[in-house]
Amino acid sequence: MLRATGSLWLLFLLVTVFVPSPASSEATIDKVQIADGIYQFFTSPDGYVPNGNSLVVINQNDVLVFDTFSRPSSARQELAAIRKLTSKPVRYVVNSHWHPDHWSGNEVFAAEFPGLEIIASEDTRRFMLNIANAWPSMYRSNLQKDEAEFEKEFSTHQLSDGTPLTPEQLAKDDALRERDREYVSEALTVHRTYPTLTYTDRLVLHHGGREFQFFSMTGDAQATTVMYLPKERILATGDLLSFPVPYYSPPLGQHARSLRALAQFDAATIIPGHGAAEHDKIPLNLELSLFDRIVEQVTQAVQKGLLTVEEVQKEVSVEDLRPQFTHNDPDLDKKFRRFAKGMIENAYREARDGRKFEQ
Repeated sequence: MLRATGSLWLLFLLVTVFVPSPASSEATIDKVQIADGIYQFFTSPDGYVPNGNSLVVINQNDVLVFDTFSRPSSARQELAAIRKLTSKPVRYVVNSHWHPDHWSGNEVFAAEFPGLEIIASEDTRRFMLNIANAWPSMYRSNLQKDEAEFEKEFSTHQLSDGTPLTPEQLAKDDALRERDREYVSEALTVHRTYPTLTYTDRLVLHHGGREFQFFSMTGDAQATTVMYLPKERILATGDLLSFPVPYYSPPLGQHARSLRALAQFDAATIIPGHGAAEHDKIPLNLELSLFDRIVEQVTQAVQKGLLTVEEVQKEVSVEDLRPQFTHNDPDLDKKFRRFAKGMIENAYREARDGRKFEQ
């Protein structure tokens, strides 16, 4: 997930169901064992995302890490936890895609293990090189705008749309603002560490008594790496799959085709880019159903002659699917409805060759 515009603190007000603690500048790292020698690590809200995932695979002689979080401090915590599990070196890091919450910890592993190889698709490496150096100025600019917006809303005790804020909400927002400041402060010091081993469509690695299969697919970023361990039947999806509300970015129809491909894997455990591990394909099929419904309804709307994005957004509805994603949590409901509007515009542009028409 990449946030290039919009309010940092307001995003968290809308999407997170956690009340962040301002006591520590670092996110909390937890882990759960997925299989023998395989662990999912995940963060609490860290100033960039509500949560982040990393998969650690301990091999015969070394370790592979899939994704390295939003913050180097989180990667350092993960490395310390790995040290408690094994003394084996980390030999491989895999970056699923170029969004910063999936590779900002690369520097930690590269500094500790000089022989480290970082695996990604060739296009992911290209996107990283083309985009990453613009992030510091973007972070500074967004934070400055967010601070001004926050001060205005704190002084008026209401959101920009006039919604009143309770003292409890203001206290929560103040903690979110502090976390955003801490995130930006750390993000500005990240030493971007790029992939060293790239592939185009598919890569198979027989290593350490395991088989790793890597596939380049379309998720919320083009050329996202999906990792599959056929013997263990474990599938790590990056942000092709994310819970509880899906991320998106490239053409929605392409993302849906990738989800259909994921459904063909013989996977007993699925590790999404965000959210808990799943042991069935119900969430995958639910996300696919959402995307398919939007693409189908948008296609019908534009073929009827509806012209503008706003007209199509009024015509298309997936509200009946919302409770299955949000379970009627108010913050997640807001996020779902906001994301659904964006998905509809995404599908609208895809249906019209990237073009947006105005009246």
